[in-house]
Amino acid sequence: MGYPNTRVFLYFSAFTVNLISINTGAVFSWTSPTIPKLYSNNTDINPLGQPITTSEESLLASLQTAGAIIGTITGGMMAESLGRKITLVINSLCFVVSYVIFILSTNIKYYYVGRSLTGLGAGAILSVLPSYVGEISENSNRGRTGSLQGIMGGIGHLMCFGIGPLVTISTFSYIQLIPAVIFLFVFTIFIPESPYYFLAKNDDANALRSLKKLRKGSNDYKELLYLKEVVNEKKNTKMNWSELALPATRNGLIVSCGILILQTFTGIPIILFYLQPILDASGNVIPSNLASLIIGLVQIFSSIFSGFLIDRVGRKILLNISSTGCSVSLASLGLYFFLKERNCNLDSIYWLPLASLIIFYFLFNIGYGPIPWAIGGELFASNVKSVCVSIYGFIGLLVNLAVAASFPFVREIFGLSNVFFVFSGLAASASLFVCLVVPETKGKSFEEIQNDLSGGKQNK
Repeated sequence: MGYPNTRVFLYFSAFTVNLISINTGAVFSWTSPTIPKLYSNNTDINPLGQPITTSEESLLASLQTAGAIIGTITGGMMAESLGRKITLVINSLCFVVSYVIFILSTNIKYYYVGRSLTGLGAGAILSVLPSYVGEISENSNRGRTGSLQGIMGGIGHLMCFGIGPLVTISTFSYIQLIPAVIFLFVFTIFIPESPYYFLAKNDDANALRSLKKLRKGSNDYKELLYLKEVVNEKKNTKMNWSELALPATRNGLIVSCGILILQTFTGIPIILFYLQPILDASGNVIPSNLASLIIGLVQIFSSIFSGFLIDRVGRKILLNISSTGCSVSLASLGLYFFLKERNCNLDSIYWLPLASLIIFYFLFNIGYGPIPWAIGGELFASNVKSVCVSIYGFIGLLVNLAVAASFPFVREIFGLSNVFFVFSGLAASASLFVCLVVPETKGKSFEEIQNDLSGGKQNK
């Protein structure tokens, strides 16, 4: 089978593996349409038969993050021993099992199990998928293929925002099964393992087969020799924890952990998990279901737009634009709820919540949406990549867990306005970190990035 464009199968592979990103995206926005249903007294809407409590809401919003923390650890270990491909396939089954639980369950305890399983799968996939995509891509297109994760995750959010409010919880679970099943079928049968993994296992023959599929018509042998040199350079010494103290690895961890924590500080967990309740609380004249759908569409459009920008403009500029825009949007939301809590007349600014959320999602998704996870596939040498991605994923998700679990209680005590004002300040501070610490990786090879991270001295 031939392809006129040598990169067609590469892009097809990146697209196929990111089908599961639809499910990982939906994991973190599932609460937006579901929590309002579970607060209902109507048993046709609420399968649990009675409204949930604030504590149960907190658990439903945070258990998937707790599961994801474990998944980042198991995902990295599995990727090294079993390979990137098998790891992605196994962990995608967590979604399938959880959806079956949501379809059949009428007990909150089973919902806890389902949410934990989706988090476990999402954490493992988020820690492995960026590395897989980074390893099958070329320097010239790594930014575009990496941005697919944000785009497909945006489709997952759109499913939650646009379809979730309109159907029952069990029907929505059936819908979520679709991308997971397609992923399992197409990815398992047609898409190759990363050539980097084969080379790390001294399997040159399978590495070459993988490259031939991914680089139709290019000089496969020349690239194989180049990749083999890169992998062997890092394989000479067995990985041990002391390698994390080497300049390139240490600085890579500082960068990746920092921007993933800052991603949480943009306020995305509370906006993502509670979009529909926030819109309901704003009293917007536009129905929250329609407003959520508009925001979901904006999210996908901005993620696609980011894919065109990321290899042209660069990561640092997009991160700075993103954090500044998120800060302004959150401040305007804070102002609206500040006035609403004081019973001010808001007729003249009824449009402000929806406009602020649209701007927030657009600017978040051109920077802090796709870049923090994608950059993890760019910063680390192959022999420490899986461990490092697990470490920064663990730390980032731990911060996310703290925010998600505490938000229902903080909202009740301090009010939405103060929550938004605090996150606005945190988002504004992100630009300083990016300017001083984060290196630009646009168009650079792994070796050039390692050299930059080690202060101009090649890490051997």
